[in-house]
Amino acid sequence: MTQPKFSGGIILNIDTNSVTEPFLNRAIEEENFTEATLYPFIDQYADTEVKAVAINTFGQSSVTPTKVWTDVLSKSQYKTENGLPVDYSNRWPGLQKIVNEYGIDPHAVWFKRCRERGMEAWMSLRMNDCHCPREKVEYGRSDFFYEAQRNGWMIGILPGHGLHYHNAYDYAVPKVRQMMLDYIEEQLGMYDVDALELDFSREMLCFKYPTCTDKCEIMNDFIRNVKKITDAAGEKYGHKIKIAVLLFRDIDQCKTFGFDAETWDRENLVDYIVPKSRYFSCDNDMPIDVWKKRCPNTLIGAGIEMNFYTPHNKTDISFRPKHAVKVNDDMANGMAAAYVSEGADVIYLYNHFISPYFSPDSTWLKNTHSEIRRIGEADTIYSTRRRHIIMFQEQETVPAGYEAFHPLPVEISSGQTKEISLPIGYVPNGKKARLLIGFSYGKPSDAEIIVNGKLCSTFIQCDDETIAYFAERDGNPIVHSDTTLYIGDIDADSLMRYNLSITGKEDVVIEYIEVNID
Repeated sequence: MTQPKFSGGIILNIDTNSVTEPFLNRAIEEENFTEATLYPFIDQYADTEVKAVAINTFGQSSVTPTKVWTDVLSKSQYKTENGLPVDYSNRWPGLQKIVNEYGIDPHAVWFKRCRERGMEAWMSLRMNDCHCPREKVEYGRSDFFYEAQRNGWMIGILPGHGLHYHNAYDYAVPKVRQMMLDYIEEQLGMYDVDALELDFSREMLCFKYPTCTDKCEIMNDFIRNVKKITDAAGEKYGHKIKIAVLLFRDIDQCKTFGFDAETWDRENLVDYIVPKSRYFSCDNDMPIDVWKKRCPNTLIGAGIEMNFYTPHNKTDISFRPKHAVKVNDDMANGMAAAYVSEGADVIYLYNHFISPYFSPDSTWLKNTHSEIRRIGEADTIYSTRRRHIIMFQEQETVPAGYEAFHPLPVEISSGQTKEISLPIGYVPNGKKARLLIGFSYGKPSDAEIIVNGKLCSTFIQCDDETIAYFAERDGNPIVHSDTTLYIGDIDADSLMRYNLSITGKEDVVIEYIEVNID
């Protein structure tokens, strides 16, 4: 296998509440504040492998000025909400001062600065964010939320999906769709950007999908209208405005939710589709090759989230697991290597945020700096260390009628054989590979472990130093306390996937599998 050609770079998403608000609050403390004080927010991604910065401007309300929805500046003045007294005066003080006292629009500055530093400026809209579902009032909400709630324009509780989603807007309601279209048209009239990103990973439950029979037709028409708006804005600014859509891992599951990607591709409605996990664990084995085959006219990205989680049992893939840890640069590089080898056109980082005000000693800062300098180009992806870990699909992202992708943990009885596949991608000559395998019951000698047709029999139990390197992140365990890790050398085959055939000599339970490539 020859090294795949890839120079698609990285698209990096910037979140409002976790990144934008804290940065602005800190920036106004600088002496002699000017527009240039805002530049480091973008400059930290320049001269890396980041191709585009997707700046989130809309969740449940707008961070930018709007007459269509509620924006955060007007919300900070509210004294009552939903009939209850509130005080939001302490929210977004940085934005309040920068806009009201200095007359500067930070997002206009940042979109322009992206281009000045050689990156594309993307406007990212969360299309159905429904954070804080239980609160009677919430700063992030728009006034439209309560109108929709009173009129029954939300999907409610759907079987198999948690309470988190019950306040998601129902896109079968024309008023909901029109609000979003009006907002998009308004915002593209205000800001000249290179791409509009429709973030349906927050959230993809946009219909009462088990009973809404025309959901795909409704969403297809919505996307067609978005395309008309971006085309008109592109004519105004003299350049194409691309459309990117964030979805979940499986193309057929997405269609069950109402997202007919193949029609979008056939009609050339969108430019990028990015399958991704939702939040609490990355997914190492999204079928990027299937997306490429079935959407040949569209660029396909591979989304990498911030968290990694190893489930303890087959039901332990709930919406909010308790033991998620942060992905590090080697883990991200492993996923990038596999996805690029499957044909991904771009690597997409979601929630991998940093700030110029982070401590230089921050592990998170160091890891993210490493990621954005190594996972956007083939040469740096394949020449550096990487970790390939079997992960899974969060249950909440799976529509009724489908099973989640969830290969581990696996119980293997004596005499039984189980096949497990782990995507690896291209491996250059001269690399060293090791297999880490975690048993919660049994040990390697209790099973015959064959990797790519070759018997692996030399395993040693990991010592404390090895466990600290491979099985801990920021002091948190990656594997559960009742799982024992073993490590052994294997051949560094240049194959797309490592196929493990495990036959039990005794009963065993395997909870963790990783291939580490130096």
